[in-house]
Amino acid sequence: MADVIQAIQSKFPGAILEIVEYQGERTLVVRPGRVKAVLGHLKQIEGFNFLADVSSAHWPEEGRIDVVYIVRSLKSREQLRVRTPLPIEDPTVETVSDLWGTADWLEREVYDLMGVQFTGHADLRRIMLPEDFEGHPLRKEYPMEGDDEWRNYVPPENRE
Repeated sequence: MADVIQAIQSKFPGAILEIVEYQGERTLVVRPGRVKAVLGHLKQIEGFNFLADVSSAHWPEEGRIDVVYIVRSLKSREQLRVRTPLPIEDPTVETVSDLWGTADWLEREVYDLMGVQFTGHADLRRIMLPEDFEGHPLRKEYPMEGDDEWRNYVPPENRE
C-alpha cells in the first residue's frame, strides 16, 4: 500500500492533505479539486477496480462535509478510503459515476440525504425522499423532533 500512496504523491503533488491510519485502515484526505483524478488513478493504474461505497459526514463545528469513497482491489484484496472535505456553504465535488457505474445511485443518496452536489452527474435527483422534501435529514442541523408529515418523533415526556 505504501507504494500506491507514494505513486499518488508523485503523480499528484499537493493533492493529499493528510494520511490517516486507524485500526489497520488507511484514509487519504484529498483536496476536492483533485479527488476525481486521484480516484481515476487508483482505478486505472493501481487496480482499485471496485467502488464499495460513497458516503458522507457532516462536521458543522468545523464548517465542512466530508465525502468518503471506499475503493477496493478485487485482485490484491486491498482497501483504501479516500475522503475529501467540502465547505458547508458549497458542498460540491465532481461525479465519479463515469469511472464506476455504482457511483450513480450512491452519489444520489449522498445528494438526497446530505445535500452534496456532484457536478457532471447525469441524473442528480432525490433517490429516497420525495422531490418536494425540504432539507437534508442527515445534516446535524436538521431537526429530529416535531410532529408533522416528515418529523414524527415526539420525545416521551411530550407525548399525550
